[in-house]
Amino acid sequence: MYLDLTDILRAPGTSVEKSIELAPLQLDEFEVKTPIRGWVRAANARRNIVVTGQAATSIVQQCARCLRDFAQPLELDLEAVAPVSFFMSRLNGTDNTDDEHAPENELTNDELAALFDAHTLDVLELIRQAIVLQVSIAPRCSDDCPGLPEAANYQQERDARWESLAQWQPSPDAPAQNN
Repeated sequence: MYLDLTDILRAPGTSVEKSIELAPLQLDEFEVKTPIRGWVRAANARRNIVVTGQAATSIVQQCARCLRDFAQPLELDLEAVAPVSFFMSRLNGTDNTDDEHAPENELTNDELAALFDAHTLDVLELIRQAIVLQVSIAPRCSDDCPGLPEAANYQQERDARWESLAQWQPSPDAPAQNN
C-alpha cells in the first residue's frame, strides 16, 4: 500500500490522508492475525514531510512462559519525518540532502529509502517498523500464565544445601549497611 506525496511535495502547508484497511498477511517474521485498520497522514511542513498515523491489529506471538502461540493486540503509532530535500535529490538522481535544517531525530538516507520511493510512502513498511518497535521481547499470553507444565516439578524440589540460608535472619542489633 502506497501513499502518493506528489501534490504535497509541491505545496508547503498541505497534507494528504488515507485510511488503512489491509487483510491479514505475513510481514517478515510477524504473522498479522487480524486486519490492519487505521489511517496515515503526510503533511508538508515546509522543510520536512511529517508522517503521522495510527493503526490497530494483532500479531501471532509465542508466549515466553508456556511457549504457546497467541494473538497479541497492538495499537500502533505511525511516525516518520523526512526532509523535502531528500525527495528532490532522489528525483534529481543524487543522494545529497540538506542537513543544515534537518531535525535531530531525522532518519538516515537508508532508513528514508526504505520508507519512501521517489514521491510515494510505503505504508506497509511504516506499519512493519511500528510493529518491530512495539513488539514485546518476552511476550506472555496472560499475566498469570503458569508456564510450562513440567516447570512445576522443579519448583517443588528444594535443594537441602540452601535450607540454612532460607532460615537466616539478620541480627536486630546489627548495624545497617549503606551501599
